[in-house]
Amino acid sequence: MKEISIKIPEWMDEEFFRLQIERIIALEKRKRELIERTITEIDIGEDDLKELEKIREEVWKEEKKRLGL
Repeated sequence: MKEISIKIPEWMDEEFFRLQIERIIALEKRKRELIERTITEIDIGEDDLKELEKIREEVWKEEKKRLGL
């Protein structure tokens, strides 16, 4: 596992910050597991993944326009 060092303000509770980071890591792990399981279960190939990514990028581009981002 990688390790990083982060400076936080003196007034910030270190334990609270650490717990929030651990929660984020746990969520990202579950998200990755879900994606990997989904890919396996629906038997998506590399070409299909590339096409899905292309569609996702197009949809995001349109959403950014719609939201004014």
